[in-house]
Formats: sequence, C-alpha cells, structure tokens
Amino acid sequence: MSGQTPPTHTLLTHEALIMSSLEELPTVVFPALFKEAFAGRQTNLLKAMVAAWPFPCLPVGSLMKKPNLETLQALLDGIDMRLTREFHPRRAKLQVLDMRNMYHAFWNIRADANDSDCKSKTLDEKQLVKVLPRYARRQRLKVIVNLSISSHFNKSKAYFLNWAKQRIGSLYFCCIKMKIWDPPDQVIRDIFNVFDPEHITELELNTDWTLLQLAHFAPYFGHMKNLQKVFLAPLHKNTSPIINITSATEAKCVHKIISQFSQFNCLQHIFMKHVHFLRDYMNQVLGCLMTPLETLSITQCLISQRDFDLFSCSQNLFKLKHLEIRGMILYALDLMPLRGLLQKVADTLEILDFQWCRM
Repeated sequence: MSGQTPPTHTLLTHEALIMSSLEELPTVVFPALFKEAFAGRQTNLLKAMVAAWPFPCLPVGSLMKKPNLETLQALLDGIDMRLTREFHPRRAKLQVLDMRNMYHAFWNIRADANDSDCKSKTLDEKQLVKVLPRYARRQRLKVIVNLSISSHFNKSKAYFLNWAKQRIGSLYFCCIKMKIWDPPDQVIRDIFNVFDPEHITELELNTDWTLLQLAHFAPYFGHMKNLQKVFLAPLHKNTSPIINITSATEAKCVHKIISQFSQFNCLQHIFMKHVHFLRDYMNQVLGCLMTPLETLSITQCLISQRDFDLFSCSQNLFKLKHLEIRGMILYALDLMPLRGLLQKVADTLEILDFQWCRM
C-alpha cells in the first residue's frame, strides 16, 4: 500500500481485500482496524487479524464490555490458527492474549502514529510476560483473564472455559483475579486444572460452604503463593456446630484452612465479612503471615477478647494503612489492646473505620 492509509471504516468495506493483504498493512494500522472490526462484529476479519497480530500483546478484554459469543469464537479461532503447524504469519509476534476487562493505553494508538510510538505503548506488556515461568514463555502463548466462577455460566464464559480445557497442553492460562460464588466441586476442579493458582493475586470467596468444604478447598487456596488481596465473605455463616461433625474434626478443618496463610509470599490486604469460624483463631492467622499487612478489614464477624488481645503485639499489624472494624459487638471487651495497636500504627495509618460497632 502506498501513500496515506485510508480511514479504517473505509477499509472495513473491503474485508476480503484486507484479509488478503494483512501481511503488507502498516503495523500502526492494526489497533484502529481491529477496534473497528470488533465493533462491527466482522468475525472473519477478526479471526485473521488475531492470527497475524504483529504486537506481543493483544489486550482484547478492554474491548469486550458486553460478551458476544460470535466475536469470542472468532478471537479464539484466530488463536487456534496460530496453533496449526501450517500457519506461519511473517510478522506475528503475539505472546499474550489479555482478556481482562480493564483500561489499556494500547488502544489509544492512532493510525497516523509511527512505529516507535506503537512500540512504546506495548512496553507494559513485558510485565505480563514476567509473571510466567520461563519455560512457559518460550513454549506457549499466554491467555490472561479475570474470572468470576458460579454455578451458572453465560454462553460466552461456558464456551471459553470448554475451549480452554481442550487446549491445556498448547496454551498457558493465567488468572489474575478470581471471584468464587458457590460453584459445584467439579467446576472448581476443572478451573484449577486449567488455571495455575500460583498466578492469582486477588481472590474473592463468597460461599456458604461448610468447614469441610472449605477444608477441601484449602489446598487450592494455599497454592495461591502470589496472593496480594483476599476477600472472605461470607464463609460458613452458621455459628452452631455442624451436624455430624465432631469438635476435633472441626478444629482440624479450621487448622487446615489457617495453615494456608503461611504460603502467601506477598499478602497485604485481608477483608473478612461474616467469617465466624475464626473466632479465637485470629492470632494464628496473623502469626502465619509472611509479610506485614497494609489492610485489615473485619465486618460483622464474631470476635473474642483473646483475638483482641493479640492486636497490640502482632508485628504483622504494625504497618497498617487501613484498619476497618465494622458491625461488631465490642462493648463487653477490653479495648486497651486496640488502643495499643493504634499507638503503634500512628505513623502509617491512613484510614480508620469503626462504623456500627457497639462500644
């Protein structure tokens, strides 16, 4: 192509011509052209562009505001084209398919930008590649997602997960943020068979699981070694003993869950709501931590004097920036340990919240 590049909306009226000349198109045209094809749901062109993508990363998640099954199928078909031995696009450089729904500066590249501008926009993607083991970087394209897992998936999510299960050996799947909402046990097993829990940095666990179910989940939890933020709300809502479970078994389950906190290398933010089974065990949770916390949020949980007493002597709380204790019954407790903690975090604490506490 010579001279100025025509506007992308004009190019899209000649889909067949574009598909046959992708190897000759200027690199800087790809982002705007891809966005136009994506918005117009031109699935054949999308498939061809994914296969020939000339950048290390395709941050398509920021374009997927509303799931569309046909568009998703086209994207994944483009990845499948790259996996075939017969297909070797000359300029294809794709290493990371980022499907997270988040802002990405890459899509601000204009069609009249030069190659150096384009390259500068993709430098951040090197950080994504660093997340993964070297052998994976050498051998397999990475697919990065955030997942919300429940007992019911929409058609797009169900299609993607089924597609992923069939390509475990060909692609490397990485989940950064995961939300879990009472899925069946088999779904949990399937998910962690595809996604290595080691790459999860944020976990939100919203379940009504019993302690036995939580204990069964504990090994997956413990493998999230790079977890930075965890939301536990609610977990095991019932405060009465579980039917058909002895106190010894209950204690063993709690210990199995708590012991996983010692596996986290960089956990800094803990949020708990309606987590009643940790009453009298907070000292063990905080004592297990490998790094000091920046955030501790406890909402509507049962807490004991024994739990409170450890606050002023737990070194993993001495660098808190955010302390939130909400909806708790505190009037019967000796609050002096809390006062001691506040004195020790006076230089670091930025947010203090005691809403709806009976003091």
